[in-house]
Amino acid sequence: MALLKIETLDTDVRLGLWKIEEQEEDLIRDYSWLSDITERLKVVRSAQRRLEVLAIYALLYELTNDKALRITHDLYGCPHVLDYYIGVSHTKGFAALILSQTRNVAVDIEYCSDRVGRITHKFIRNDEFAPTLVHQLINWSAKETVYKYFSDQQLGFFDMRIIISKLNDVGILEAINLKSEQRITVNYQRNNDYILTYLY
Repeated sequence: MALLKIETLDTDVRLGLWKIEEQEEDLIRDYSWLSDITERLKVVRSAQRRLEVLAIYALLYELTNDKALRITHDLYGCPHVLDYYIGVSHTKGFAALILSQTRNVAVDIEYCSDRVGRITHKFIRNDEFAPTLVHQLINWSAKETVYKYFSDQQLGFFDMRIIISKLNDVGILEAINLKSEQRITVNYQRNNDYILTYLY
């Protein structure tokens, strides 16, 4: 089992992080009820994608202790679970899940690489400060999180402005939804392996 951590962020908000190191068989051995999920995943060609979905379900169980919960998606592709607000994300080698029973939540995780540095013109606004790769990765991940949080508004990258005042390993930044002029606080965690952003 590669559960990295579970954090209680507030009285009704929990965040889980999984490092995907196992094979499908390992997850099914440890969480036998996942065999039901694998039947539905047979149409998914990518073994990595199947593994990411299984890791998300393992996280969902670890956070709720409920084997019966199933994730559905709406027209915008947003995940839903009965009686919960939920946010999910996965990237190369990691899966993240945030949930609450009382409020909207969102999460994004990105593995650290230079891939975003090649496309900054597609998501960094002229009025945003992102001189380093770390700034760019946090900007990208924060915008993914804000997009998910305001999913019904279908924001574009330039409909959001990220303000990073000081970089730490753990911190907060300000995000502005320029369509609604709403300011929100996005939390972030970073290390050599991944950037994690979330809001609640």
